Amino acid sequence: MNPKPKITDVAKASGVSIATVSHVINGTRPVSEETAAKVNAAIAALGYVPNIGARSFKTGKHNLIGYVAPNIGDRFFSLILEEIEDAVSLQGCNLLVINTRDDPEREIAGLQLLASGITDGIICASTFRNYQDVSPYFPKGFPLVMIDRLPKGYTGDSVRVSCFSAVQEAIRDLIQCGHRRIGFISSISRLSSTEERLNAYLAALEEAGIPVDPALIKQGDSRSRSGFDCMQELVNDGVEAVFIANSVMASGAISLLDSLHLTIGKDVQVAAMRDFEWHRFQQESVRTVEQPAREMARLAARQLMDRIAEPQSSPREVILRATYHAGNENFTILPDL
Repeated sequence: MNPKPKITDVAKASGVSIATVSHVINGTRPVSEETAAKVNAAIAALGYVPNIGARSFKTGKHNLIGYVAPNIGDRFFSLILEEIEDAVSLQGCNLLVINTRDDPEREIAGLQLLASGITDGIICASTFRNYQDVSPYFPKGFPLVMIDRLPKGYTGDSVRVSCFSAVQEAIRDLIQCGHRRIGFISSISRLSSTEERLNAYLAALEEAGIPVDPALIKQGDSRSRSGFDCMQELVNDGVEAVFIANSVMASGAISLLDSLHLTIGKDVQVAAMRDFEWHRFQQESVRTVEQPAREMARLAARQLMDRIAEPQSSPREVILRATYHAGNENFTILPDL
């Protein structure tokens, strides 16, 4: 295997000094078109790749922040995107977004790109259960803030929302209404947010002395179609009430009830995560758990900028709280089946 070409090789091949090659690559000083052409030709011929990662850590002058989003089509994560972009732009930075679609391979590829030296730091809503699965893709000391989801074993900066108490309160409310056959539509099982919401559901049932029926726990995938299909199964199982752990799946679940002409609050009681403003048609009497998405995003952006400015400071974990709202509220949705 041939050794990787160095900047000295480029300088020799193009007949210029190392400093001139550096000026061409970094744009730090004007260079004649003829000289720049020679240097770029040598770079192409040799296959030279500048060590932009090292340059980034030395200068910190890229003014580019990375955001790893699970699904920018989900209004919750697009709201986070909007707020992060607004916050970092006030600091003179631009935002580079990687949309993983909750695909681990897409996330790894995105992290490798963002942490290669082109960004000053990353805000990441990871699809991984364990941090050890993604940590190899971050250079030591690279500025990183985990948002919304917290992989096991991660001890760095993070901003997330705890939904446990709010979800538990929602299930308690359904129980107090006399329901015993309460279903749960789960999101992707490996996510920390999914685990927390399922544990809250189980805790509320145990508290009320209601045996857990595994048949009433349906596994979704954070997509509207899975919410539709899971709700169909629960209706077939004679469910009386349901909690939906993801707002996008809620749109599909409510679409299913509408297609069967079942009335929410009368035929089936629904409680769900409400992360964004749905539209197209409206349903009433849906109990909701809402997360402060905008505040979470602003805090994550601020935390990352602080980490970039003070890399030796102690890590911070910020936990916000979700809020439960009882029925008689407007709940409008946009199905994306």
